[in-house]
Amino acid sequence: MTVKILSIGLRGLEGYRVQVEVQEVPGIAAMVIVGLPDASVKEAKERVLASLYAFGCDFFDKRLVVHLSPPERKKHSPMFDLAMAIGILKAMGRLTAPVSPDVAFLGSLSLDGAIQPVDGMLPAILAAKKLGFQKVYLPYDPTLPLHHLKDLDCIFVQTLEETVQYLQGQRVLSLFPAFRTPEIIDSPRKHHRDFQSIIGHHQAKRALEIAAAGGHHVLMVGPPGCGKSLLAETFPTILPSLSHDAQLEVISLYQLAGEKIESGHPPFRHPHHSASSVSLIGGGTHPKPGEVSLAHRGVLFLDEMAEFAKKTLDMLRQPLETGKVTISRISSTVTYPADFILLGAMNPCPCGYLGSRTRYCTCSPKQIQAYRNRVSGPIYEALLW
Repeated sequence: MTVKILSIGLRGLEGYRVQVEVQEVPGIAAMVIVGLPDASVKEAKERVLASLYAFGCDFFDKRLVVHLSPPERKKHSPMFDLAMAIGILKAMGRLTAPVSPDVAFLGSLSLDGAIQPVDGMLPAILAAKKLGFQKVYLPYDPTLPLHHLKDLDCIFVQTLEETVQYLQGQRVLSLFPAFRTPEIIDSPRKHHRDFQSIIGHHQAKRALEIAAAGGHHVLMVGPPGCGKSLLAETFPTILPSLSHDAQLEVISLYQLAGEKIESGHPPFRHPHHSASSVSLIGGGTHPKPGEVSLAHRGVLFLDEMAEFAKKTLDMLRQPLETGKVTISRISSTVTYPADFILLGAMNPCPCGYLGSRTRYCTCSPKQIQAYRNRVSGPIYEALLW
């Protein structure tokens, strides 16, 4: 008999239903995982068997086939460990309670049977809600803002044994709060620099206020020390706070990138001019969000803009026009949101002192034009300067 347990797979921020099918077949004792698993999913057989052994079940003399459906999609995450273990227990008759088709299982297993969170838990939970699941078993993670997911019953479990007890109707006293309101929600802003504290620069401040109100991109050109970086760093303090949905979207992107976000306010990203195109746009064997996606709903500040590689700057054209970025690799094609405000800062010439009141510019007109041509025309057209 084939047992079917459901979980969630991720393709960027988009989630899809993964059906974990388990069946015992005759043959040499082994656990085989099929359905385009990557290395982290293939290694799940050792984690799952060890956790089942710690649970008191010894299936090392059985041949078990685990199929992850749909088979045409690459599976990347150890998030399916818990679903595999539940499927094996049910296939071998150690779990007799029925598992509803509107229940999903998320989490990675350690060797002693403990359930651990993995990167991408929040987008997987949001995908489960969108796909119509009513209940999700998952490990407790205090960083997950689950307090307003009212249509989804999140059951936090610590171990495989606790999950089985829940499924068999044995209520376990939870040591975790049912919901936690994170500090990032409606928390007061804490900035060591504030836009309103800047003295002077009335024209530049007016331009930035208009940009903040209308979501316009801005290029600031001026000699070194005139305050371009200060204006850019304080710019997020005049942006409105993020809505709950926007916060969830931003936190999901940061979880996929394996980074932490300190507040629920608009993110501010400031990559160095030596950053590669992959780090700026995103990519890798399994595409992860880049700086343009991590600046989603916030600000991307490119200081010394003319020092960036021209090829790298030209890659910004798609996210500036569409508000999203598509990354294509052999294994998959992923689209991430990238709706940000671009702030650029650059010197007016190679020496930096064209128009300065204290220093003389030593650059020829040809050098000045060549320096400004490092930023292409379409990028200039997208910026207010």
